[in-house]
Amino acid sequence: MIVKYFDINLDDGYLRRTLTENDFVPKFDFKKKLYYNFFRTILPKNLRKIIQQKINSKVKLNQNFIDSSLIDFIYNDKFFANYIHNLKYNDEYSTAIVLTHDIEEKEGFNFIPTVLELELKYGFRSSWNIVPYKYKIDEGIIKLIKDSNHEIGIHGYNHDGKLYYSEKIFNERVPYINEAIKKYGAVGFRSPMVHRNLEWLQKLDIEYDASCFDYDPFQPFPGGTGSIWPFIAGKFVELPYTIPQDHTLFYVLRKKDINIWKNKIDWIVENKGVVLVLTHPDYLTDKLYLRLYEELLKYLQSIPNAWHCLPKELAFWWKSKF
Repeated sequence: MIVKYFDINLDDGYLRRTLTENDFVPKFDFKKKLYYNFFRTILPKNLRKIIQQKINSKVKLNQNFIDSSLIDFIYNDKFFANYIHNLKYNDEYSTAIVLTHDIEEKEGFNFIPTVLELELKYGFRSSWNIVPYKYKIDEGIIKLIKDSNHEIGIHGYNHDGKLYYSEKIFNERVPYINEAIKKYGAVGFRSPMVHRNLEWLQKLDIEYDASCFDYDPFQPFPGGTGSIWPFIAGKFVELPYTIPQDHTLFYVLRKKDINIWKNKIDWIVENKGVVLVLTHPDYLTDKLYLRLYEELLKYLQSIPNAWHCLPKELAFWWKSKF
């Protein structure tokens, strides 16, 4: 199965918008293979950051992380434009807000209770994507997540950047990833560094994947689906994240405020999309960044008529509609 398009099937119509293959099945070229197989294993983390900053300094950024190409395409289709105009999430709300976290290191994992408590203060629940074969997973924290009615997702295999290095490596890791999915009762997956191949991901026992994004030029495989809505990709629902990651905002762009987040959120809400957030407890250990994250929660809480849901709830509902 080649996933090369954004598909919406409706009772009265059909829409297809062709995308480039790089959006869904980007390939590891020689440079990337050399980096992940050799240089990334020997370079100190601080030196890697310096190199990434130099590369990112050359990136051309659309204002407020907005790519309106798909929006324009859809609104030129009268039938679908009318559908979006009348779209009600969970048959009631005009937008959906989804919080997700990728936990890359043990320090970030240990910080989960602090972030979770902050979210509960503002009435939010979220998904915590753990790396199953990298750090020791405290079952007490896992129990806290489940008892708080939050969600656990799986974040790759061991976060070494080689999951999509070759189909052979991917296939070798599939049984172990599926074992972790079953062990932790997960139904969702996100690839480390948002590498992705929606063809190979069909082998995982998941209901949704969240490795795509609508627009993000700072990723190793920038691509971008252009979609601020979920879409069906083979057997699962794809949930693209739609505002820039905390790492991008705080470390790459070195922002000390959340204006970019606010502006993008306003645009998404105006177009009845999904505000899907991707942050890392690993970075929120910094007091400034945790304060800015709390500002984000306050802003999201102020949005009227919004469905505050878990990614699995959005995926199940979307699949039932399409």
